[in-house]
This record gives sequence, C-alpha cells and structure tokens, in this order.
Amino acid sequence: MTVWLALLLGGIATYLTRVTPLVVRVPGAAPPALRRYLDALPIAIIAALAGAGVALPDAQPTHGAEVLAGALAFGVASWRRDLLLAMIVGVIAVALLRAGGL
Repeated sequence: MTVWLALLLGGIATYLTRVTPLVVRVPGAAPPALRRYLDALPIAIIAALAGAGVALPDAQPTHGAEVLAGALAFGVASWRRDLLLAMIVGVIAVALLRAGGL
C-alpha cells in the first residue's frame, strides 16, 4: 500500500508542477533578465548532457575521435547555422577517425 501511495502522491506532485504555469499567469512577475535566463536554461542543460556524452560515453574517457568530431560538428553548426549538416559532418568525422585508429 505504501508503494501505491508514493506513486499516487508523486503523480499528483508531477501533474501540479507541470500544469500550474499553464493555469496561473502572473503578468510582470519575472524580471526580463530572469526570463531570459529561464528561456536559455534547457539549451544549457542539453549542451551539458551532450558534452558529457561525447567526452565520457559509458563513463570512460574516449580516445579522442568523439571529441574531435564533436568540435568539428560544433564548428560547422556555428559557421553554417545548419544542425542537420553539423550532425552529418560529426557522424562522418567520428566514423573516419575511428577507422583511422584514433
């Protein structure tokens, strides 16, 4: 019974935290600087997770192919502003670097 109660309370808490911003609006509640910070936060979290996944997959340091390919993909994304092209370049680069023994 305790497990079911914990699941029910966890579900209610999750639902309330997700639905509250959709139901309750307070105009002018957040200063513009805080709003910009909160808008950029998901991008920063994704970048941190992706960086850790590239540098330490399976919690083991790579031999360099992934890091070099990630840096190349980042450069292409910054230069061309095309994420699909950056992803394709990164995948090809890591495949070639691994095939070359790096």
